Amino acid sequence: MDLYIFDRELNFKGIIDSFTSLRWVRRYYKSGEFELHCDLTPESLMLLERENIVWKKGDKEAGYIEYRNITQDAEGKEILVIKGKFLTGYLNRRITWYTEIFKTTVEWAMRILVTDNCINPTDSSRIIPNLSLNPLKQFTEMIDCQTSYVNLSEELENLSNVSSLGHRISFDGNTKKLTFEVYKGLDRSVNQSINPRCIFSKEFENVIEQEYTDSLNNYKNLVLVGGIGEGNARNLVTVGSSSGLDRFEVFNDQKGLSNVVDSVTMSDADYTLLLVGKGNETLAETKEIQTFDSKMNLNSNIKYKTDFDLGDIVTYLNKKWNVILDSRITEVEEIYEEAGESINITFGNNIPTLIDKIKNMTKQQSGSSVTNITNAAITSIYGGSFK
Repeated sequence: MDLYIFDRELNFKGIIDSFTSLRWVRRYYKSGEFELHCDLTPESLMLLERENIVWKKGDKEAGYIEYRNITQDAEGKEILVIKGKFLTGYLNRRITWYTEIFKTTVEWAMRILVTDNCINPTDSSRIIPNLSLNPLKQFTEMIDCQTSYVNLSEELENLSNVSSLGHRISFDGNTKKLTFEVYKGLDRSVNQSINPRCIFSKEFENVIEQEYTDSLNNYKNLVLVGGIGEGNARNLVTVGSSSGLDRFEVFNDQKGLSNVVDSVTMSDADYTLLLVGKGNETLAETKEIQTFDSKMNLNSNIKYKTDFDLGDIVTYLNKKWNVILDSRITEVEEIYEEAGESINITFGNNIPTLIDKIKNMTKQQSGSSVTNITNAAITSIYGGSFK
């Protein structure tokens, strides 16, 4: 496989046609990442400079280099290690410079944030060169939220988590264009009949290795959001409803969320909607964890990017473990090595890392932003009762 290299002005620089390994990780809700190992040569050292862009022909995603490391083994062989993020990571270089209040579709809110901070900002020095918007796709998921002075990439991730819409900066190596787009995976689960169904199961021999996690760690389903005011006069909103041992509470402190924007005081109803939006963000970040990590059989009955792709909702079945899960593909790790190619797929919500938990705690304290499957459906495809 050839890797096409461009500089950050999108000028073609050359091709890397020999490497030891490539790890290419696509993510639905946020920027992906990659890692490349190759022999150190004058050509590879020149092409694989920091900020240069790596593109696999035919892919929508490309990545920029942000890390280089040269090592020498005991035999004197020199290896160049390259790491970087997909081009969506460019958005991590901007903050939401203004106060924006949205009561619109999530797709529209994302496009406005990227336009105001990267494409057509008041300060032209904030423009990300060559970036434009993909045509509007008219997704209907709605949002009520306010944002100001937070990392743009993290805010877009919040909006994706709340709405289940993906976002990315696509790259076309032929036209040399960067395009921000909001997209949505297809529902390929067994309980729908619009799209071809896709089932991952060892019984179907399309999965080689698998790992299932079912966890309530970090789970919350009811949020008390505190806005402006003191004591009994404080604005408080409850988002979610549960009782008894099924009730998992958390407090989101939004005391810094003002009800005054541009010297205009918003109505109580509009301010309440903003607090509800903050509560929904918290619930999106504290879901119960149900995750399948699987290594795919590349010679199976389903084909990557044809029968399923990143963002699609599919059905995962393990009859022995008594587990059926309709879940979105949130991450695809492509691995290319001298020994061959492999694909690892993550279905569902990843367990939050320590860094994720710290970020969520900071948001809640500082006021910053934002499956049931019928036995009949399985029987119609699997050919037998699940029980």
